[in-house]
Amino acid sequence: MPQAVMIGKIHRIFARHDRNYCIFSVTGRDEKFLYYSHRSRPLRSLIFGKDFLSRLPDLWEKDDLCIECGLGLLVAGGVALDNGDLIAWHFSVEEANRVLTGLKETLGDDGHWIVLF
Repeated sequence: MPQAVMIGKIHRIFARHDRNYCIFSVTGRDEKFLYYSHRSRPLRSLIFGKDFLSRLPDLWEKDDLCIECGLGLLVAGGVALDNGDLIAWHFSVEEANRVLTGLKETLGDDGHWIVLF
């Protein structure tokens, strides 16, 4: 049975461009994770990488750019679902779902918008 994923810290939860976002840390990993889901479309992603938090101030100033797009080469991997197309890069769907399950448990009722892949 896979080991449970522990969420180390919730760094920020916010909304922008019809998406809900959460930036958080996973215990035992150096990367930061970003999960987002669109409020009305089947569009969501869990990505990880370095320096996500340091890029946020610059990204807030660029209203025409989505947060996940602005992270660019800082992204080391993740899983994305866009209208039925599922892509996993340096991370499996199973790993992503374990992380999201840990995130939902940590957030409790406030994590109702988090959906597994």
